[in-house]
Amino acid sequence: MHPSTPADLDALARADAALSAFPSHRPHGGVMVFDRQMRHPVGAGARCAAAAWCTPGGFSRAVAPFIADALRRSGLVTTEPHGSSEVYFAAQPADPSAMRFRLTPAALGCGWDLMDQFTGARVRAYGDAQEAESAAESAEREADAARRAAAASLELPGLTGDLIDDERLRALAVELAVAGLMPYGLADIDYTRTPGFQIYRSAGTARVARLLEPWGSVRPGARIEAPGYEAERYDRDMDAYVQLLSRPGRRVTVAPDGIQLRLARQPL
Repeated sequence: MHPSTPADLDALARADAALSAFPSHRPHGGVMVFDRQMRHPVGAGARCAAAAWCTPGGFSRAVAPFIADALRRSGLVTTEPHGSSEVYFAAQPADPSAMRFRLTPAALGCGWDLMDQFTGARVRAYGDAQEAESAAESAEREADAARRAAAASLELPGLTGDLIDDERLRALAVELAVAGLMPYGLADIDYTRTPGFQIYRSAGTARVARLLEPWGSVRPGARIEAPGYEAERYDRDMDAYVQLLSRPGRRVTVAPDGIQLRLARQPL
């Protein structure tokens, strides 16, 4: 990072503070903050500040929504390019009600680039002018709705069905909850097949619900019968969570309704 203005320095300080709550799972992964030279920047600066979750195999898209949410909660504005693992951020503009999105000729090839004038990052490229104009109008409406609602995020991020099967990402979500960031959940996930999907938090603690009991699966407002082998599988899943989350400075305990993770300084 090479900030050149007080606003750049403030944005970097806010980002560092917001992202310090993210655990470092190296060599499995951790947050990296850097700057990126943009091919077609909007505004005076040609470099954009960005953050991403770095793994040995490269940046991970799965953690980008959580990073963006944390940055917005710290008062920064963010851009999440379509399909990208990088989250671009900047300080709030002097006039947050100003027009935020703008269409420009594509930096590469023909078509149009949808640019975020607050961060200087490209949101997405379009080949059709009418589609590009519609996307710009939609993005502007969403940004205005978020500003009027004074909400960091209109929707909490969640993990899709294919990513929720990654035990490392589930473990990361637990740690984010302990750090005071959001718990997460998706309504269309099958609770009988996704171990410990519901995560609840309070100050310095997080609880991973054991949604399958020996006599059935506990869903919001419903109960169904489940065979014994599924209950045994959930017991193994809970044990796997404990192995993933156990390390010095914390206590991980197994309870009848799930597991509980507390910082070591928190009394049991």
